[in-house]
Amino acid sequence: MQTEGTILIGDKVKKFIDSRLDGQDLPKDLSTLLAVVAGDPEFEEDGNNPLNIIWAELLWTDRKYPLLDHDYINDVDRANPDIMANVRAMQDTDKKLKFVIQCEDTSLIGYWQPDPETPLEQCALFWLNTEGQYYLTEGKTLSETLAYRALVDGDEDAFRSLLDAFERLGIPVPEADETSIFADMEFRATKVGETPENFRNQRYEYYRSLQKI
Repeated sequence: MQTEGTILIGDKVKKFIDSRLDGQDLPKDLSTLLAVVAGDPEFEEDGNNPLNIIWAELLWTDRKYPLLDHDYINDVDRANPDIMANVRAMQDTDKKLKFVIQCEDTSLIGYWQPDPETPLEQCALFWLNTEGQYYLTEGKTLSETLAYRALVDGDEDAFRSLLDAFERLGIPVPEADETSIFADMEFRATKVGETPENFRNQRYEYYRSLQKI
């Protein structure tokens, strides 16, 4: 028998999947993370939550996120055709980049899905940083990305804590060093094809051309 709390948790997860991922099947590590965080509200703030170790959070639909919602746009920005062309181009890009995580500095991580027929499990992950730049993530999965980013940033303690936290959730993250991380990123970059940055730039030029007519 479902309790009211169970129904609310299920509704929260469904809204996340429908809004952020268009109702698609979840990659395994995201599915596990979503289930444990949504299933236990206290776990979201717990030290065993890998997201909490690095002050990251899932993009719940009842919250606002600056880079996703573009709440930073003011009236002066709206009067600037360059800025608004870029905002529209980013909004178009965001439809193909399924964001799921916000990190401490408000940067986002999402699955790049230019072809809607490609399962999310097979999609490359990309960052969107606070400068509006898109770039390939440090890992090929969400869990790898969070752990390897900590290592690349020089935080060995956070890296080890993340490995342990993911392991406790049944999400194994392979050991790595900076050399292997960057080598794998370079290899994966050759497989991406059109990147979010390329797509955004094309859409920006399109919207700027409309303003000149």
